[in-house]
Formats: sequence, C-alpha cells, structure tokens
Amino acid sequence: MLMNVRQLLFPIVVFLLFSCESDPLVGKAKKDAEIFLKNVRTPERLINHPMMEPEGIPSSVAFQNKKRNLENLKGSVNQLCGKSSNYKLANTFKKIGEDGEKFIYLEYEYCQEITFVLGYALRRDGVILHSIWPMNKEDRPEDMFQKEANWN
Repeated sequence: MLMNVRQLLFPIVVFLLFSCESDPLVGKAKKDAEIFLKNVRTPERLINHPMMEPEGIPSSVAFQNKKRNLENLKGSVNQLCGKSSNYKLANTFKKIGEDGEKFIYLEYEYCQEITFVLGYALRRDGVILHSIWPMNKEDRPEDMFQKEANWN
C-alpha cells in the first residue's frame, strides 16, 4: 500500500516541478501579456491596462496618444491577421538598462504575421508594461537582443 502511494505521488511531484515558472516575475509578465494580447482588438479595454506613463507629458495628452496608438494597433492587427488571434511565446529576454534597471522582454508571434515584443519594467510589487513593439514578422531584426546581457 505504501509503495502504491509513492508511485502515485512521484509523477505528481515531477509534474509540479516542471510546470512551475522558474522566475515569478517572468510569470507575472506572461500573465499580463496574455491579458494584453487577448484584448489587442479591443482598445476600449486596453486603455485601462496598467502601463507606465510617459514622463514630461501632460496626462491628458498621454491618454489621447495611448488611445490613438491602441486604435492604430487594432487596425493593423485586423488588416494583417483577419480573424486569426492565435499567438505563442517565442522568446523571453532579461536585460539591464543603462541605469541598472532590470527589464523583461517577451517576444510573441501573433497570427504568424506579427511579432510583438512586450517590455516590462520591474517594480517592488511585480512588473509593469513599459513598451509595446509590434512589427511585421519579416521586419524583426536578427540581433534585437543580445543573449549575453541577461540578468538572473
């Protein structure tokens, strides 16, 4: 009986070890990116998505810029992807900025036509979206990120 319990628990423990996100901050960034990508065609929802606010610009101007950019993004996605909303994570990069600030970049392939790179800045309570780089898949630079600049 004891052997049967061990045989039952071993695969469960192995599964849990491999299914857990190794870096909780990357996990938070991935969850946020999922929400963003699921709503990329609904700018009225994304307008309230947590993002870093630009410095030195009045909040009303920043809001109008954000609204216009999200509408343009929706138009581009609709034009390039039609009704397809499939996406998958292609790469994860951790980088250190010039001022020592740490960033996480998630590269997604969206509808096999668009590459999205979503950049996240680390905060004491998690991560916040700070940059959105949509590009045609064929326009993605090969050397967008240098692997050796990672932090752990």
